Amino acid sequence: MTAEDVAQALKTAGFCGIEADQGTVYARVVPQAPEFRVEPGDGGWWLVLPWNVTPPPEALALWNARMGAARMAVQQGEARLVMPFAGPEVLPRWAALAGEAEALFVAWRRGRRDVEGM
Repeated sequence: MTAEDVAQALKTAGFCGIEADQGTVYARVVPQAPEFRVEPGDGGWWLVLPWNVTPPPEALALWNARMGAARMAVQQGEARLVMPFAGPEVLPRWAALAGEAEALFVAWRRGRRDVEGM
């Protein structure tokens, strides 16, 4: 699968803001949603939604226990929702999970206002 194939699958599934740059494809579930990317790696393509917040460890463990292939991880201090992109059939699930993860990311960020002054 090429970056062009990925971009076309996203377009067909109704995603927006689709742009390819140097082998990575960027998109949004809806215009007001945060940007995610589809990037090559480890034998396939990966859907990745990064967020500048560190999740509480227990929330991270709970998400990963419930969500199967859609894993949440911390990389360089930031949360990332990561899921394999095997093909267009996973995109409806990704859209739903990205929305759910976004709500959690925002709640975690708001929960840190006392610590970080936001």
